[in-house]
Amino acid sequence: MKPNSLRSLLTLLLAAVATGALPAATPVIGSQLFQETDARIEDMFQHRNNPPKLPGPHDDPFQVGDAPLASNLNLTGKETPSVAPGTSDEAVLRQAAGSLVFGGLLQIGDVQVLVINKASYKEGGILSVRLQGAPVYLRIISITANSVTLGLNEARLTLRF
Repeated sequence: MKPNSLRSLLTLLLAAVATGALPAATPVIGSQLFQETDARIEDMFQHRNNPPKLPGPHDDPFQVGDAPLASNLNLTGKETPSVAPGTSDEAVLRQAAGSLVFGGLLQIGDVQVLVINKASYKEGGILSVRLQGAPVYLRIISITANSVTLGLNEARLTLRF
């Protein structure tokens, strides 16, 4: 036999032995590697798949205290109708003012801007509030450094903050 053919035969023999032994070892190594990789992925994405509970609401820098407005308190536990027909403008104005959430006061040049219910208003602006599903339009009469005066028709209400 020639040295080239001997070398070729030896190469084929080694290739046959290597390919014959390889399939028996590959599934064990492959499944173990797959399980370890799967475990690492599970550890890394554990918080994404099952996120922890979010912290409480962030502190509002414009809120003075945690107590709700006195007009929002329902001490009897009974449902009270929002706006009854024939109710005076002053009563409707007080009830509408109780649903307002003040966000802060801004001074832009000479103009004071008040943030109410996440929207900004200047003096003379119209604020829409829903009471019993019906819109009630309040006019902002004046804004000072520590109060706002709201109006509904002829009724006036000054809120201090």
